[in-house]
Amino acid sequence: MNIKIKSVVLLTALAALCGCGPQHKAENTVEDFLENNMKADGYTVMFTKLDSTRHVADSAIHAMRAKAEKSVNFNKGIKYGQTGKQYQYIKTKICIGKDTLDRTFYLQPDLTKVVAFK
Repeated sequence: MNIKIKSVVLLTALAALCGCGPQHKAENTVEDFLENNMKADGYTVMFTKLDSTRHVADSAIHAMRAKAEKSVNFNKGIKYGQTGKQYQYIKTKICIGKDTLDRTFYLQPDLTKVVAFK
């Protein structure tokens, strides 16, 4: 095998491994959440790097949920994941036509459910 083919095979393998990690899982969870809870269709979403936080008070989670309930962009009665002491978060830019929404999504540590967003 020549060096170019080896390089392509190596890069393909690395891309496949990177696509299955926590970043990818968080993005899929948020995309599913948006699909189920956004009122608009035809939007695009861009993500920042996944990160973690420890100091989000329950009162802040409840405030974010209450504000989301009043949002014109999201459905009412959203089902969220359970609260805890530590969260993962990912920031997004959601483009709907000419409008852009900047939102931060807080997820359970296992990245399976959105707990709140702002």
